[in-house]
Amino acid sequence: MFNNEVWVIFDRHEQTRGNLRTYWQIKLKHLERGSVVEQRFSPDDNVEKVILFREEQEYLYRDGDMFVVMQFRLYEQTYVSTKLVPDEQHRFMIPNMKITLLKINDKVVQLELPQNIEVEVIDAPDAARGDTATSVTKLATIEGGAQVRVPGHIRKGTRSRFGPKTASSKDGYNIR
Repeated sequence: MFNNEVWVIFDRHEQTRGNLRTYWQIKLKHLERGSVVEQRFSPDDNVEKVILFREEQEYLYRDGDMFVVMQFRLYEQTYVSTKLVPDEQHRFMIPNMKITLLKINDKVVQLELPQNIEVEVIDAPDAARGDTATSVTKLATIEGGAQVRVPGHIRKGTRSRFGPKTASSKDGYNIR
């Protein structure tokens, strides 16, 4: 907790300069906005620790501007705001997929998609003849409606693994 907001530390370096005091140079990522800042802390600074709970749940469906997820054991449904997932990843949310919720005191602060998802290619053009010498890709549509670049050998009906976290805003997502 820094400036009454939740931040995640993802890089830190201890700096000692000659006779000067030691300090920590820390990169902080805002949990909700995703912005990154660098901050300097001295050993005397007190920062409140926040405990994050990770809970694996199952994504069911989208209801307006909310995602409906369910706990595996209790079958309890939770509504999560779509703002917690980047817009370009919404099309990769397939019903019955496992997702991870990050919670602080029973409040959902982030929804994480898995590294890879296995989905069916619902539309892909045929590969052009002679395009086997280089790594040619084509644009295909997967179950959630996302457009992805796939190798030429992928056809309609093929089940493939994609990485929704490796976003390329211009071309969609790349196959893994």
